[in-house]
Formats: sequence, structure tokens, C-alpha cells
Amino acid sequence: MSVTKILNEDWTEYDNRKIRDSRDAKFFACTESWEVNYLKSKIRKYYPFTPEKTIDDTIKACCQSIDSPHPRKTFVECVAKKLD
Repeated sequence: MSVTKILNEDWTEYDNRKIRDSRDAKFFACTESWEVNYLKSKIRKYYPFTPEKTIDDTIKACCQSIDSPHPRKTFVECVAKKLD
């Protein structure tokens, strides 16, 4: 999986929602279901044949392996590496 494809996507909607919630858009919050769903939609857009359970399990694994707060770039790189 190419992390570049996902990171180069337009994250404006995500960024704006984080800003509205007075949170830093550079960090991914595993506890926010909308953020997890947003990332899953980015992954599914480019890799529609990856099973949803695999994506969920991979995101959970990265949530556990990267200390909080999770830098978005680092987090997406973790997910992409584990899905490869």
C-alpha cells in the first residue's frame, strides 16, 4: 500500500472538523470513531479489496503500538506498512 497516496489525499474535511473541535489536526485520535472511519474510507478508496476487518485490526494495532498522541503521518505510515 502506498502511504503517499493516502497522505496526498485531500484531508481538508478532516482538518476542518478537528479545528472546529479545537484539536490539533496533525494528530490522529484512535478514540474518535469518525476519525477511524475517515481513515478507513481513505484506505478503501485506493484498496477496495482489502477486507474491512483487516483494516480495523491494523488500525487497532497501530493505536496500540504508537504512543498517544498519534502523529497523523506516522500513524498512516504504520497502517500502510502493516497492510503491505
